[in-house]
Order: sequence, then C-alpha cells, then structure tokens
Amino acid sequence: MNWARQVSGQGRPLVLLHGWGMESRVFASWRPFLEAHFTCVSYDLPGHGQTPCAPSGLAWSASLEGLRQMLAQEAPKPLLLGWSLGGLLALGIALQHPELLDGLVLVSSSPAFCQRSDWSPAIPAATLEDFAQRLREDPQGTRRRFLALQVLNDPQGRRALEGLSVWPMPDQRCLADGLGLLREVDLRAQLTALPMLVHLLHGRQDRIVPIGAADYLHTQLSGSRITWLERAGHAPFLTQPQACTQALLETWG
Repeated sequence: MNWARQVSGQGRPLVLLHGWGMESRVFASWRPFLEAHFTCVSYDLPGHGQTPCAPSGLAWSASLEGLRQMLAQEAPKPLLLGWSLGGLLALGIALQHPELLDGLVLVSSSPAFCQRSDWSPAIPAATLEDFAQRLREDPQGTRRRFLALQVLNDPQGRRALEGLSVWPMPDQRCLADGLGLLREVDLRAQLTALPMLVHLLHGRQDRIVPIGAADYLHTQLSGSRITWLERAGHAPFLTQPQACTQALLETWG
C-alpha cells in the first residue's frame, strides 16, 4: 500500500516522516524554510492523515517494506528525515537498505524509546503502558496529553501546537501499533557505521527523548554530526525552523 505523499519545493529531495499521532502537515510551518533548498516529500504513516490503516496496521516489518518500496521510486536518491517515531522508522530502513538513501536526518529520535534494564535515556515502560491503557479509554485525550509532553517547558512550542490538537484522529489501531513500536523496537545492537552522512537534531529541553539518546546515537553512528537546539523541546522544527534549516544546510548546502 502506498502512503499519502505531498511534494513541494526545489532542489535536493528530502523525504520527511512524522511522529506518533501526527501527520505530514506537522511540517507545514517548516516547509517554507526548506523549500528554497530542498524538494520536500512528506509521507503520512499508515493510519495517519490521508493514509488508511493497512491490514497489517503499523507493524514494524510491513511498514519498513512499504517505506522501502516508496523510497526505491524516489529519484534521485533522497535524504531521509524522521522525527520521533518517524526517526525510528528512518533509522530502521537506513540500517537495512542504506543503498536507497543519500543521507539521514534524525530529529528528536532514539534507537530505543522505552527504558530497559541497560538503557535509561528513554521513556519509562510504565508511562508507555499508561498511554496504551488511556488510548483504549480516551484516544483524543491521550493524544492531547502526548502533545503537551512534546512542548513541556517550551512556551513557544505550546503556541505552535495549539491548532494540532483539533486535527482528525488517526486510526486507533495504528495508534496502538505505534505505541507498540515505541515500546518494543530496540535498534541498539544493529547500529553500525552507515555509508552516508547522518545528522542528528535534538532539543535540549526534550522531555520525551532524553538528550542521552542523541549522545548515544552520535557515538555509535561513526562520522555523524549533532546539532543541539538549546531552548527547544521535542519538536524543534516548530519553534526554531530557521535554526533547523541552517543545520541541514551546513551538511547538505
């Protein structure tokens, strides 16, 4: 199944993948800054935005296969940018099929979103379990709560997200699957040097993905570079679009 796709801008192709509970228009306020330099290609994940929930839901293997098929049709080879859950998918496809990409950008992402006995810079398992329970009882309220966490201690981010809470709800089954991916997927053992440039963007005030996760990715992905957004939370492109754009241009200008 093809995912809904939106294209605008000019220049080097840049594919953007959004995070949990969102859709590709979360990048709408950032796109004007990017479009002068990149041809922006946004996908809606299964069950989000204009993409229906697939028969397999938002399963890991099926989603990576769908992404592989779509990236194989992009020409020339694109840069792939993933934010949050989108970053997990972007990292997964880059590790499996690096030949499809010209570069990788991970925004506020992690190789493992859930805490484990040997992994602390992540979301506590109990928090994700609580979200899963609340999602079954109150999907809209659960998404609003998750949005609030993304901009905690970031007043500018709160203003930027005010309109997002009224967007149509994603498919509940795919939302539950997405939480499952955040809880279960752990790519740490697969991390290796990638044959492409990798750029990490991370807000210092991120309250969903601790900065230790970005530090870990930086040390494990040999040759990667990292840009810290000092006063940004989990969605730095909403509050500092110019700084995020400039960071990309420093690598791919």
